[in-house]
Formats: sequence, structure tokens, C-alpha cells
Amino acid sequence: MIIKTLSSKASFIAAISLTISATTLFAPTVNAVDLLDVYEQAKGYDAEYQAAQYDLQAARERVPLARSAFLPQLTFGAEAGIATLADDGLGPYKETSLALTLTQTLFNRSNGKLLDQAELGVLQAEAQYTAIGQTLILRVATAYFNVLRAQANVEFSQSELQAISRQREQAERRFDVGLVPITDVRTAQAQYDLAVAQEIAASNQLSTAQEELLRISGVNADLLAELADDLPLTPPEPADIDAWVVMAKEQNLELVIARLAAESSGTQVDIERSESYPTLELVGSAVSATTEQFLRSDTDIADIRLQLRMPLFTGGRINAQVAQARAQALSAGEQLVVQERTTTQQTRDGYRGVQASISRVRALRQALVSTQKSAEATEAGFRAGTRTSVEVLQALRDTFSARSDYAGARYDYIINTLNLKAASGTLIEADIDAVNRFLATPE
Repeated sequence: MIIKTLSSKASFIAAISLTISATTLFAPTVNAVDLLDVYEQAKGYDAEYQAAQYDLQAARERVPLARSAFLPQLTFGAEAGIATLADDGLGPYKETSLALTLTQTLFNRSNGKLLDQAELGVLQAEAQYTAIGQTLILRVATAYFNVLRAQANVEFSQSELQAISRQREQAERRFDVGLVPITDVRTAQAQYDLAVAQEIAASNQLSTAQEELLRISGVNADLLAELADDLPLTPPEPADIDAWVVMAKEQNLELVIARLAAESSGTQVDIERSESYPTLELVGSAVSATTEQFLRSDTDIADIRLQLRMPLFTGGRINAQVAQARAQALSAGEQLVVQERTTTQQTRDGYRGVQASISRVRALRQALVSTQKSAEATEAGFRAGTRTSVEVLQALRDTFSARSDYAGARYDYIINTLNLKAASGTLIEADIDAVNRFLATPE
């Protein structure tokens, strides 16, 4: 960034406006990274996102696990031992046996419900994975623009410090020739000390923001692409808050997860109730047994049979499990209501937040122009002797505060837009690319 040379006739405030970008925080040889670069790095770095991928893989394995109960089960067994006959003392007998058993479930209502629940679990895990992906977009964008916000605050605070320093020097020179009282010098010094403290706080906030971006994405960039001046302020489309609420109730991922959880809890009631149903299995077995004392005796047995099991009394266990599952299902239903109300609130807040951000950006843009003109007029009045240095210092602070607020409002507009899309369940990676198009590498 180039510090512009000021003409002797330019006003003090005009000089400050030209030198806002004079302070540079980064080496010019470092390549800048943009929002899309950071997001791509975060997808492979963020531990929460990686854990969600593994959770999805684990959930998908629940389906073949549940389905395996419907497939034939083949087991092999072997036994060896020594036995005696207690009544005549004959023995010992050496006994060995080999057994092969094939079991095929013909009816088990509980297994069928377990498969239904496993399939619901996969849908829930997929929705959870997508939701965490949306959260990652929001986290990356928020951290990225927090760094830019902190960088802007550091630049503004340093420029403000330079301006107040010059004003302090000017006040000291005027005091030396008897044009202003000592109170003006002391006021300028106090404002300078306050500006120093604010610059330190801004630098610390920048370090904190950079650490947060590093934690999420692993990117420790010295230079980030900045938001271009031609960022369009696009209002929500459709321009109807109720339409966004309807969309959110259908697509909001947290709400989808809550619905699936409630449905899974209802299935759990059926699973527990199924424990009181009979089960029917087809069992085939082949056994080869050998007994040895004085002579060797071999016996081979093969059979096939139907096994019916019907629980008659379980000590109240099944009734208790059903009651417990029913209570948990009712709780899941109430949690669904809570999530639906939360989604509605978040969507309405997001819609109003975007609209408010647009209005705030426009208002602060005009406020910036007004504060600059006011500061120029105050400086002219100070030179004419109709304004005090205190008024000049306050005008300087108002100007730099307006610049900082205007920059922050533009970042808030982007974050609020992404939050609205996340609340409605429509946030996708393409939205990151859309924002990225309005980023420009600073010179």
C-alpha cells in the first residue's frame, strides 16, 4: 500500500482519509488465500467434520448388521471329555463329538423392526453429516471474515493513532506560541494514550481471530483476500418471511434429524413390544460322536426341525422395557416440537438479520460520508479558531469509528445471509464460491 503525499493546502482530515490504507500488516511477497482455499483446507483438517464422516460410515454398517439376522447362521462345535458310569463304576469312557448346525429364522418380529430402525439411523446419520457440513461452511466463513474484520480494526486504529499523534503535535506547537491553552495539549495527550490502548487491543483481537481460523482450517495465512467494494446487497428471495419458514420446516437439517429421531424412538417401542411375540426357526444339525473304552463306537446323527419359542413370563421385564421406550418416544416427540419452534425462530431472525444488515450497510455508508465532511468542517473551524482541538479529536474518532462499523456491517451481511440459508436447509458449497467471487487480493 502506498502512502499518498499530501499537499500543503489539503485539510488534515482529507490527509487521514488518504492514509487509511497506509499501514500494512503483511509482507508483500506472501501469496493471499481466499475463502474457497480456506474452506477446501478445512474439509480435510477439521476434526469435527472428519468425525462426522466416520460416524456416517459406522451408521451405514448398521443395516447389514440388522439384515444378517434374516440370513442363515452356520455354526461349528467340537467336544472332548472323559465320563464314567456312577452305578457300576464302568469307565472311563473317552468321548468326542463334532457338530454342524444351520439355523434359519422364519419369523422374528423384533429383527424386522431392528432393520427398520437401522435404516432410519442411516438417514439420520446422513442428515447429521450434511448438517455438520453446513456448520463447517458457517464456521469457516465466520472465522475468515472475523480475521478481515480484525485486520481492518487494526488498520483503522493505527491510522487513528497516527492522526491523533499529528493532532497532538499540532496542539503542542500552538501551545508553544500561545494560541491554545494547556488543556488542549493534555486532552490531545489523553486521546493519544487511549488510541494506543485501542491499537493494542485491536492487535490482540487479530491474533485471536487468526488462531481461530488456524484451529478450524489449519491455514496460517499472512494475507487473506479482502471483500471487494462492489459487493451487491441482495435481499432474501423470496421476499416473504413466511415462505422461508415453510421452506425451513421442510428442509432444515436439525429438524429433519429430530423427526428421524422421533420416528426411531417410536420404532424402539415396537422392538420392545416384539419381545413378547413368538419366534420360529428352522434348525438343521449334523453330529458325529465317538466313544472309546475297549472298543470304538461311532455315531452319526443328522436332523432337521422347527423351533418355536414363546415367552410366557419374564418377570415384568418386557412390560417395563415397553413403558421405558414409550416414555423415551414421548420425550423425542417433545424435542421435535422444541426443534421446530427453534427452527422457526432462527429462520425469522435470519431473514430479518439479512434485511437489517442491508439497511445498516447503506446507512453506515452514508454515515461515513457525513462524518468525513463533518470532520473536514471541524478541522477548518479549528484553523479559523472557531473550533477546539477536543472537537477535532472527537471528529477524528467518529470518522474512524464509521469506517470500522461500515466494514463490519458488510461482513455481517454475508454471515447473516449464510445463516438464513442454513436455517432454511439450503446452504451448499456453491454459496461459498458465490461469496468468494467478490473477494479480491489486496495490493
